[in-house]
Amino acid sequence: PGAFLLAAGAIAALGRSLEALQLLHALWLALGGLGVWWAARALYDRDDEPRLGPRCAALATAVYLVSAAMFSYNYSSWMTPASALAVGMALRGLRRDAWAWSLGAGALALLAFVTIQRAVVLAPLLGALWWWARRRSFPGARLSALGGWLLGAALALIPLLLWYADAPALLLHALVPIATGLDYTTAATAGGSSLAALGHAGAQLLTVFWFPVGLVVLAALATRCSTPSDAGVFVPGAVWLVASVVGAGLGGLRFYLHYLVQYAPALAVLAGHPALVRACARAVGPQARVCSRVLLAAAVLLAAGQLVEIGRGRGHRYEAMARRLEGGLTAAQAAGAHIRQRTAEGDTVQAWGWTAWRVYYWAQRRAPGRIYKPLGAVTTFNTNTEFDAGGPIRFRDGPLARELVEAFDRHPPAYFVYSPSMVRTFGAQPDPLEDFIALRRRIEQGYVPEARFGDLQLLRRREPAPP
Repeated sequence: PGAFLLAAGAIAALGRSLEALQLLHALWLALGGLGVWWAARALYDRDDEPRLGPRCAALATAVYLVSAAMFSYNYSSWMTPASALAVGMALRGLRRDAWAWSLGAGALALLAFVTIQRAVVLAPLLGALWWWARRRSFPGARLSALGGWLLGAALALIPLLLWYADAPALLLHALVPIATGLDYTTAATAGGSSLAALGHAGAQLLTVFWFPVGLVVLAALATRCSTPSDAGVFVPGAVWLVASVVGAGLGGLRFYLHYLVQYAPALAVLAGHPALVRACARAVGPQARVCSRVLLAAAVLLAAGQLVEIGRGRGHRYEAMARRLEGGLTAAQAAGAHIRQRTAEGDTVQAWGWTAWRVYYWAQRRAPGRIYKPLGAVTTFNTNTEFDAGGPIRFRDGPLARELVEAFDRHPPAYFVYSPSMVRTFGAQPDPLEDFIALRRRIEQGYVPEARFGDLQLLRRREPAPP
């Protein structure tokens, strides 16, 4: 529920505005840069080189901000700043032996997990960082740090427990949806090779994040001409990146493009490696100066290439902004306004299809029952990944299908909003609604087409016949 609560807070404060939500999202992403700064300072500060740590942190933060800004808001991008702040606070606490930072790290890790379960990789990641810091004799790498993380997470969980005090089972299922998660994961992994998916994921990382990856390669080369080389401090960032890739693969190795925003903090910390900063800022001896000039020129070319890409309007990796109709509204906004003007507050709406679900929000009308989103409830889950179209979605008969029909009969919706996205986006043939005979008959007998907005077709309930 984390992403929903964050968005709800924004809406309560700023109103029902996509622009305001996008602005808040951008500020939240930027705040994640503070976690990158803390992580880089904890890893790269040197007592004998007081300027090194801040320079590394500045480079890392700049790379993070550029990389994260390439993604429009989605649940992964709501999670990423919390994850970055958690890791940054954890490393700062380990470096400084400051227990308050450990508490904060645990709380932010819990927020990341509550936002999306892929953040569960923070648990082994923080454990690995603690072990690495202990081997490096960081003063805070003691058992008390682990206790601080756990206590911070527990304290952060208390408000959520109070919020869901009357529905603890619902909260547990939302946070640990084992059966649903296995169903969703199996749906995607059943049709393809895991090794092939991982290979595609590696190539995807290189093409999406060519700018930070290029800097990481330069940093690795710089360790050959830097004294000291500091090659060992690649380890925390590399482990963080591996954990991020594993997190993006949870749920069936789907690696959807919008998942990749969670790579940005780790890549940024790796890009800010001291060897690269030293090579570009200080060189002693003729051979080192040649190496420095080559690395600096390559870094400048990478940065220039990234700026040109952004300047040409090609910087977005994941935009997903809904198309606007002639009046300036999205299809869902226009459909929602149409419904809201023609219904009472107690009326209900039933949406069908991926792009139809947002109509509830814009219409300010609820579904007749619990099942406002048919996908995965009365249909099978989508099986597509970023690299494979997957198989068709099919109607799934059972208790949930019967529940939807019963709710439909108890509170007949004033409008049925149909989106063809299960066919167009997920390749269903036919649309699962065709096989959901009980619901289809009710729609055919009780509803008539009234309006169309973009891909959304609105069917209005027939007026009851006069006695």
